[in-house]
Amino acid sequence: MTIKCKGVFLEKKIILMSISIGLLALVLFLAVPALKGYLYFISMVLMFITLLYIFKLNRFDLLLIGVEQEEMHLSFINNSIFKRKDIRIRKELVKVTLENDKLIFSIDGQQQALVRKKAVSESDWEQLQKVLIH
Repeated sequence: MTIKCKGVFLEKKIILMSISIGLLALVLFLAVPALKGYLYFISMVLMFITLLYIFKLNRFDLLLIGVEQEEMHLSFINNSIFKRKDIRIRKELVKVTLENDKLIFSIDGQQQALVRKKAVSESDWEQLQKVLIH
């Protein structure tokens, strides 16, 4: 079984960041005319720092989940800044828990990956729960 996930969390946060930084830049432009010369630089620095933070938050989200008889393959969405190598591991070494519409994959007690319910179709979500939650 192979399931492909969408980057809904990443998309939502990037859109929210763009709107909020744009509004903040507009407010600064109108409220403090002395910053006009530095406004472009300030808004780009804010956008870059926020983008780094969003990619850091997104480092656990999965792109592909491959479950075979005894092995599991996990591939991550974020392959740009906080790169995660693909994980290929035996199924019994992975503990999967359900918390707040997220499946959290833990190996040796540490969170390694997660899948959000909105990132997969309803049928794939049900299939993941049946196969992975013990």
